[in-house]
Amino acid sequence: MTAKDFNQRKVTDDYAPDQARQKLTSFFENHPVALETVQTLNRTQACVLAALLDDKSITTSGYTIPADYGVKRASAVIHALDKEYSFPISSRRVETESDVGNRTKQSLFFITREDQERLKVEPEVVFKERHDSACRKKESQAQKEIKRLVKEYGEDGVRELLERTANDEAGPDSNAG
Repeated sequence: MTAKDFNQRKVTDDYAPDQARQKLTSFFENHPVALETVQTLNRTQACVLAALLDDKSITTSGYTIPADYGVKRASAVIHALDKEYSFPISSRRVETESDVGNRTKQSLFFITREDQERLKVEPEVVFKERHDSACRKKESQAQKEIKRLVKEYGEDGVRELLERTANDEAGPDSNAG
């Protein structure tokens, strides 16, 4: 296949912002918390989410991979939907050719059928599970970083760093001259 075989449409060609919001309102009609969340999405996020819930795939525009829609800065839009709003977005890396001819991998984003069904039936549960999982992951990463610091500076060194950091946040040192 050639690049022209993957001429992606813009998501707004099929999901204008008003239409996307109507689809999302209909999808989450019996779930006030989800409806409230959807109302806080910006226009691009709403259009992308509506497409993903319609079993469509998204990639960053300009890449020659098979996706239903190309979106400028797709990774940033997906990051917000995933990390800030806790929507279950999946991705797959697809090998492609960059515009200068080098081989590279690009992400293809989608929502699995199983996740679509769960969002339809129990979106609040899905949001809570994903939020809790993200918190556990963040805590685990912090613990790994602390272990690295203890290994590098020792416990006393980490305590000293912690005290200095706490003092820095407390405001300027009144003893500094």
